[in-house]
Amino acid sequence: MFKMAEVKVLVKGNHEVLDDGRLKIGSTVTLIKSDKNVIVDTGSFLDKDKIIEELKKENLSVEDIDIVILTHLHLDHTVNTYVFSNANIFYRLRGKDFVGLVGFPKEGKIQRFELARDKIAEDVSIIFTPGHTEDCISVVVNTLEGKVIIAGDAIDSKKSSDLNVQPSLCWNLEEYNNSRKKILEMADYII
Repeated sequence: MFKMAEVKVLVKGNHEVLDDGRLKIGSTVTLIKSDKNVIVDTGSFLDKDKIIEELKKENLSVEDIDIVILTHLHLDHTVNTYVFSNANIFYRLRGKDFVGLVGFPKEGKIQRFELARDKIAEDVSIIFTPGHTEDCISVVVNTLEGKVIIAGDAIDSKKSSDLNVQPSLCWNLEEYNNSRKKILEMADYII
């Protein structure tokens, strides 16, 4: 019997300025156990082995993942998508009115999908949260502990949950602030 969805961070995100001035980046990689196994964002190249190791601790393998949701299409959120060869991939392209896509990699196909309307999995839904990029989405998960929002870079740290702190990198500041407000009003917990 299915119980409410559970959320577990597999890999904590990283944005670190190195001595040579380059930025070491990798998104948070989150597992949702629902009626389907869902991964939100797939991290950087450096995260692949850690993701596999953490899935094993949950008695899962990459083949057991049914769905990957990409909060936006920056490299540090998408690199390991290929690892989840059995998963359908949900994402949004640029364009304020673009509703979203689902990809079926094993079949070499994609189709339009109403991300903010159609069901992804039990207790899992998507909201549009543009600002960091035009295509940003966040994942809302209803759990026994409350509503968890996996925000990607819409709110990428505790510091960015402060509405008085402005981001160093965003596509549209007004949209970014509106998205943060929406998340903060809805969420019991933010990843």
